[in-house]
Amino acid sequence: MELATNFNGEIINADAMQMYEGLPVITNKITPEEQRGIPHHLLGNIQLGEDPWTVVEFREAASKIISEIRSRGKLPILVGGSTYYLDGLLFDDRLVKDQPAPEVGVLDRDGLVKKFPVLSEPPDVMLKRLREVDPAMAERWHPNDARKIRNSLEIYFTTGRCASEIYAEQRSRKESKWTASGSESTHSPWNVLLFWLYARREPLNDRLDKRVDKMVDNGLLDETAKVYDWYQARLASGETVDRTRGIVQSIGFWQFEPYLRALKETPESPDLTKLKEAGIQDTKTATRRYAKYQVRWITMKTLASLQEEKLLDKLFLLDGTDVQTWRDEVARRGIELTGKFLAGKELPQPVDLSETAREVLNTKVERSNRQDTPCNKTCDLCKKTFLTEEMWQAHLNSQKHSKAIRWAKRLALVESDPRRTALKDLSDDQVAHMTQPS
Repeated sequence: MELATNFNGEIINADAMQMYEGLPVITNKITPEEQRGIPHHLLGNIQLGEDPWTVVEFREAASKIISEIRSRGKLPILVGGSTYYLDGLLFDDRLVKDQPAPEVGVLDRDGLVKKFPVLSEPPDVMLKRLREVDPAMAERWHPNDARKIRNSLEIYFTTGRCASEIYAEQRSRKESKWTASGSESTHSPWNVLLFWLYARREPLNDRLDKRVDKMVDNGLLDETAKVYDWYQARLASGETVDRTRGIVQSIGFWQFEPYLRALKETPESPDLTKLKEAGIQDTKTATRRYAKYQVRWITMKTLASLQEEKLLDKLFLLDGTDVQTWRDEVARRGIELTGKFLAGKELPQPVDLSETAREVLNTKVERSNRQDTPCNKTCDLCKKTFLTEEMWQAHLNSQKHSKAIRWAKRLALVESDPRRTALKDLSDDQVAHMTQPS
């Protein structure tokens, strides 16, 4: 809003959930009053029952809107948390552009599911099929990641080719392009300036918790109840609702579902207050987890792509950790940098912007350059699967895994000892002592 006000800009939403019509609280949309007359695009533009846009759909629509905004002499500003949308727009060779196989033709998502019913099956069924047609891609995905598994299958069914083969060709073309043109060229089709609004973990988590409380006060439960009623009506009509897509993915729906179900089925239940509080706490946990995931995406994907395209010098980290310094650390710095960028003036090095920028960017770029060791290992005790050796080792050394081991020992003692009831009440330290080898 600050940039749009100062530089005659229009804003394009790049948040998948905010593209849904209505539901301003659960999707945390900017209000009409907060928009202050600044045009906003792709905000509330699809219906509740529609699937979220694919990256291809977003790229086509956003590119057209960018051209229209520029034709009016205004500045296009893209904003949003769905970073895979932004990456798909900014960088070439991120999308599968192969023509559909002749025997399949051009099908929308519903048509594809009708022709290939496995796409509506649970993740384990889809993964089994993916292992048959594209084992290399199957090894890359977590067994519970239905969206990625399905996308790989859709590529295979649509094009008749393995996604792993197509991506390998893209990497080969990119390497050839860099070899032929030299390392100094920039191949991105966009002249861009990027801002990463960053906040350190602990203050951010506290802020996110308070935001959830505010959302509850502003009617979050009423909105989740509407989504729940819509969801149940579709199930009652015999429709199949994919819980890995669409508005039901939004943080808050799943977390409050037990409360909403009890509210409908047993409105006099004494457990309602407990279920409501559990929903609030689970929503806070999911929000914090998603914020961590967003930072990981930027680190592992966006930064790597910016390095490839020689655009790291256009990414500026603005420190929003302390909201009291927002005016100076974020707004003022962002306005100054944008002014220089639009005037064609030399920009400072991103790491010189602040101590936080230097620390975080150096650390994250180093992490982005570090290659993880692929694996596909499952902890039978914790029922979790890990796709890199680094994450697997971190899990083995984690407190949660250690606690699971202690509980397993406790249960084993309970099952094998006649003093079962007493053993259940032992502390972890007592169990650990009893299970030490003599």
